[in-house]
Amino acid sequence: MTSTNVNFLEQSVSKFQSLDTDDRLTVLALLYTEISDEIPALCLNDVPNERTANLVAQIQNLPQAEQLFALRQLLKQDEVGETAIPTQEYASMNADDKLAFWYQLAQNLGTSIIGVPNDYIPSEKATEVIDLLHTPNIEDLVNFFKRVL
Repeated sequence: MTSTNVNFLEQSVSKFQSLDTDDRLTVLALLYTEISDEIPALCLNDVPNERTANLVAQIQNLPQAEQLFALRQLLKQDEVGETAIPTQEYASMNADDKLAFWYQLAQNLGTSIIGVPNDYIPSEKATEVIDLLHTPNIEDLVNFFKRVL
């Protein structure tokens, strides 16, 4: 990886981690939606595994308001309290499984998984991260996802 890629990755991760949870979810949803056709061929081999499929199914079975709550919890692993789904299952996944999990969620956004409303306008900070991550190098984007998930 070149120093430019390392700087891109560090800057992107830092900016993403400074976002609040809802902005993080927005960034993930919008980016995954944009690149969903390219990710499987690169790193998922189009084969969902049982762990990720099970967790996606658990979220799909929740009412939409609880789905959003569950997704927030997955991004806020350090907080304790009541959970809508068993978050330890997600926490124990490796980076590739987490990437596959979010990909599977993105495939169902707006159908069986709550989606980003069409009239939703991301915050200025979220838009800044999305703009930063519009890179022609999909591998850089996959490395970003692996770091933040």
